[in-house]
Amino acid sequence: MKSFIRISLLLLLPFFAKAQTQQKTLDSLKQALRLATIDSSRYIIADKLSLMYSESNSDSSLHYSEIALSVAEKNNMTLDAGLKLTDKAYQQYKLYRYGESLKNFLLAAKIAEDPANETKVFSQGKYPDLRKNRLDVLGKVHNSWGHLMGRTGDTAQQLTHYTKAKELFKETGNEVWGTLIKSNIGVLYTNLGKLDSALQFEQDALATVLLFKEVNGLQLVSYIYYHIGNIYLKKGDKAQAIENWHKAILLNNEFNQRTLITIYGSFSSFYQDEKNKDSSLYYAKKQLAMMRLTESPNIEAAYTNLYKSFELNGNKDSANFYKGLALEATEKTLKERLKSLGDFQKEAFKEQERLQQLEQEKIEAKNKLRNYTLFGVLAVFLIVGLLLYRNNRQKQKANKVLQEQKDKVESTLYELKATQSQLIQSEKMASLGELTAGIAHEIQNPLNFVNNFSEVSNELIDEMKTEFKKGDTEEGFAIADDIKQNLEKILHHGKRADAIVKGMLQHSSSGSGKKEPTNINALADEYLRLAYHGLRAKDKSFNATMKTDFDETIGKINIVPQDIGRVVLNLINNAFYVVDEKKKQQPAGYEPTVSVSTKKINGKVEIKVADNGNGIPQKILDKIFQPFFTTKPTGQGTGLGLSLSYDIVKAHGGEIKVETKEGEGSAFIIQLPSA
Repeated sequence: MKSFIRISLLLLLPFFAKAQTQQKTLDSLKQALRLATIDSSRYIIADKLSLMYSESNSDSSLHYSEIALSVAEKNNMTLDAGLKLTDKAYQQYKLYRYGESLKNFLLAAKIAEDPANETKVFSQGKYPDLRKNRLDVLGKVHNSWGHLMGRTGDTAQQLTHYTKAKELFKETGNEVWGTLIKSNIGVLYTNLGKLDSALQFEQDALATVLLFKEVNGLQLVSYIYYHIGNIYLKKGDKAQAIENWHKAILLNNEFNQRTLITIYGSFSSFYQDEKNKDSSLYYAKKQLAMMRLTESPNIEAAYTNLYKSFELNGNKDSANFYKGLALEATEKTLKERLKSLGDFQKEAFKEQERLQQLEQEKIEAKNKLRNYTLFGVLAVFLIVGLLLYRNNRQKQKANKVLQEQKDKVESTLYELKATQSQLIQSEKMASLGELTAGIAHEIQNPLNFVNNFSEVSNELIDEMKTEFKKGDTEEGFAIADDIKQNLEKILHHGKRADAIVKGMLQHSSSGSGKKEPTNINALADEYLRLAYHGLRAKDKSFNATMKTDFDETIGKINIVPQDIGRVVLNLINNAFYVVDEKKKQQPAGYEPTVSVSTKKINGKVEIKVADNGNGIPQKILDKIFQPFFTTKPTGQGTGLGLSLSYDIVKAHGGEIKVETKEGEGSAFIIQLPSA
């Protein structure tokens, strides 16, 4: 603890230096208030004085709050008036004037809740945002109102007000008051016996308040350390309790005397329980001296500690003397509190009556509105009844027309769906047609091999017969081996032709829709070659460079091959189309190029079809996946290709996107799940 005291003194020397100037500041402010003639200056000075006396002298604080309130009301500065009503109610609560306190809290809350009062201030203070300034005032109302509800025994309402204040200060960013409300909630939880929660709130408040660079922060540090000590005492940790109380006294100053009084009282009571008669009496005397200095209304607490301390010391005369004073003061305080509680109940009852009256007025207004509405509805029903009677036949005719129109619409819808299905099938058949020429070219190669090897094999059979007739069996068997190799080659190329035909059939069919493991690299390469040869078959002048870059680590992925094949084929055909169109424009040094690449990235397989055509204009980029949108001339495209491709990729849990730059080309990217 000694090391803490030394470090704290070094850190807080600026606070103590500032605290020593407070009396001079008070004298200067009082002089300035006497000389001030401008109302805004009078308000600001009186407000400052009321705050400086807030925790040391309730009567003085109340006096200057009333001066500031009067000036604010005179100038219609309603929000400033609400703030001073709050300060006034806070001091009245501490003076046990509960009824007056509640009345002023209600008025202050009503003012601060109204956004219309945001501009009615002498100065916006630290908030350039008028709304935050108003919410800050409302937070202070709820904070102090929570104290009053706790004093009158309503801890549920106390916590409600503290919570509202905490939310408001968080919104406005007021760290000092936000920290204070955390500590207040900690005190409430201490009183409710929730010691762990209480300690957490107090420690959070302490961690924040140690960063403050002002005297208010110093006062708050003392306040928090005192309550942390109380929590440890209730937990049974007396050493920690004493250590934190000593910290609270060390970090206190002359303008936070109320906390100091409370700490002295707690020390005296603690040492009474510990049977430490000297320390108990020492702190009881300090408590009484400080209470007399501040004219504290709760002086019976000091008298009680004194009589118990003298009794512990064996001084019966002094014990009896202060016991009498304690009884007299307690009786007086009880009478005042009972009267104050009565006043509080009256004000609470008035507020309840006011709320009930408002509710009654709302009910009456609703009833009137309901009656007026009922009369209006009846009048409307009468008019509508007449209109219905007059227009009944017309409605029947209209219903008949509507039914006919409905039938036409349903028929048209059916025709549209049928047409849509036909268009989709036409698109599929169009892509099949584009494949046919390429497939024919691809299938011609294995067929040529089959024919050639068949002819050679036929000639070899004749030669083999001749050799056997000659009796040269060794040469005959060698020729037989050659025939066998030729037959194997015939079988290989036959299977290749069969695979090409099956691929064509798969493309033309609707498919089962079942996913199966597919080599995406092989699929992309096959459709690139088929698309190229198909276009070459239609237009012998067509030519383009084809590039591929396949990631061999991809392996097989689960897709519907004929569906994804359609997508890849459509993108490749579009790419060949745009590079051919650009070539027809005869740009210098232009070489049509289409590239197809695959790669595995972030758990997905990416298929990219890129071209170096003219790119896609920005104005139509958002439309390319819409059904029937096409940039091709009439008769050369339905505009369903990209729309169907988009739907197929989405059905596979993937996505398709486009990257383009006008004049330089485009790249369509398909991303599919790798698993």
